[in-house]
Amino acid sequence: MFQKEKTLLFVVGMVFLISSCGTADVEINRTDASMEAIRVLPREAYQEVSSGRALLVCAYESEEVCSKMLLQGAISLQKFKSKLSELEKDQPIIFYCA
Repeated sequence: MFQKEKTLLFVVGMVFLISSCGTADVEINRTDASMEAIRVLPREAYQEVSSGRALLVCAYESEEVCSKMLLQGAISLQKFKSKLSELEKDQPIIFYCA
């Protein structure tokens, strides 16, 4: 159980790093079909990924770096690129890096 909590804390921390660059909190709008990137709160990212609604992608080009930073439930950028044609156009995708 400790490992699961540690992983969750790490995921939340990583997503927090991504969201901390923004100046305002943004809610996920699943009906907006725009291609504009939005920042999400850690709790929103966790809910989206853990429910299976969103795909979590490690945004490093280098497989070596990505393998060191890969979070539970995430896929590498290379794998994401290979699956791109299989994804629905409205598939929420959360990219992260540290």
